[in-house]
Amino acid sequence: MDRPSAAEASPVRRATERFRRARLEAGLSLRQVAEKSGLAASTIHKIEAGRLIPSLAVCIRLADALGRRISYFVEDNTTAAVEVRHLPAQTGRVLHVAGTPLRFEHVAEPLVNPQMEAFIVTVARGGKSGAGVPIRYRGEEVVFGLAGRVRFVIRGEPYILKPGDTLHLKGDVPHTWENAGPGTARMLMVCAFAYGQR
Repeated sequence: MDRPSAAEASPVRRATERFRRARLEAGLSLRQVAEKSGLAASTIHKIEAGRLIPSLAVCIRLADALGRRISYFVEDNTTAAVEVRHLPAQTGRVLHVAGTPLRFEHVAEPLVNPQMEAFIVTVARGGKSGAGVPIRYRGEEVVFGLAGRVRFVIRGEPYILKPGDTLHLKGDVPHTWENAGPGTARMLMVCAFAYGQR
């Protein structure tokens, strides 16, 4: 977790403002969000103030504690809510996680009251989900290997995802992942959430 660069400042500012707004809308104090997320209140305060860029795992924990989809904090919210969407190839929004070698390409855009999100995740050499903070949220996850090798560690047990492999897990089982090969890895990740979406 680092300070944002000038290029990262606008999306980071949007995310930090939305973390704070979601917390206030939920009527939660920093301490309450800290208890729900397993993070320190001081860390959450620094994130909300824009003085700290959270890792992906930290963002997911905060989103879960606030009952929001992770993309709520970074998407531009300019697309209209609909019941059906067709997304032509190579037109999905792309999110680069600030300060990391991670790239998320949306392969599905939000519907009315979305219950899941789907991404093609590109993980450059050395890329990982977070520095020592496991991912944990209410829901389920299906991951399909497209290229390279990604090592998932779930409850201390390693799983290597190779092209064609599938991994299906409960989101509340603490897990981490990292590129386990010499080159770039890619995976299709579909996450379903077990709470009301906003």
